[in-house]
Amino acid sequence: MTERIDIKQTGDPRREIAEQYLKEGRLQEAIGVYRELVNEYPDQDSYLLALAWACHDAGQIDAAVGCFDCLLEKELARNVFTGFAFDELVRIFKKGRQFDRLVALCEKAVARYPGDAGLLGELGQACLAAGDPGRAAGAYKRLIALDPDDPVFFCCLGDALLAARNPEGAEEAYRRAVELDADTAGGYYSKLAEGLLQVGAEERAEKVLRKCLECSPEESLYHLLLGDCLLRRKKLEEGEDQYEQAVKMNPASAGVYYNRLGNAFARARHHRRAAECFRKAIAADPSNTFYQVRLAEACAAARDSDPAKETAGRTDQPD
Repeated sequence: MTERIDIKQTGDPRREIAEQYLKEGRLQEAIGVYRELVNEYPDQDSYLLALAWACHDAGQIDAAVGCFDCLLEKELARNVFTGFAFDELVRIFKKGRQFDRLVALCEKAVARYPGDAGLLGELGQACLAAGDPGRAAGAYKRLIALDPDDPVFFCCLGDALLAARNPEGAEEAYRRAVELDADTAGGYYSKLAEGLLQVGAEERAEKVLRKCLECSPEESLYHLLLGDCLLRRKKLEEGEDQYEQAVKMNPASAGVYYNRLGNAFARARHHRRAAECFRKAIAADPSNTFYQVRLAEACAAARDSDPAKETAGRTDQPD
């Protein structure tokens, strides 16, 4: 049920009747009363809002959207954007995965209030959800024009460019974020690297992750991320070495790290190497029975695998 806010009463006793129907779960009867009130008091937004909520709770989503649309038109006519109906429509469209309608809603609001950073950000997210990263990038560029000193806006632009399969443009956007907020450089680079990996740009991701380590060489997470990247690039020895570096920096998490590495090797079908990692995980945390299970699975898979392929996997191979 949508969160409620206090609604101004007009004094009509039918309002109390409708509210009692709601308490008793008699939604259709409440809707009927609210429709009467809306027809008789067209200028009372509180009745229209109550009708919208009642329709929503009764599962009449299109009817609820129609009510919120009417309220939105009134919001857009004001000099100051209150955004209540807009927020409700955003939630409904997101929940229903109606992203085209969400984009249209956001564009309508942005057209009325082009200098509202929150609306532009919502438009960018909506375009990404709708699978239109080009339009999302356009929204974020408008955001940057409003405030060119906010590094978050450049990160948003970078994410949109990654979704548009423009890794070079994404790197430039993130570079600008780093210039604006050098203290957070490692976090920006790691986020960029994860995005690059998602679009299959492993070589670029490796270079970015090495920049992460230049910024924060003692951050074990960055060693893990670089290790994962190297494993994806079939640089198995280098990848495993990065995991060992992470263990040295955070020995308390050795079991977790070796288990993660073992799972990575298992996914790559290097089952003997996976088994070695699970043994290390067990040595670091003997009480964790899950590691025992993973070791047994890796050993069973190793017996069924091709030994020649397992051995070949020990040599780093270029892409």
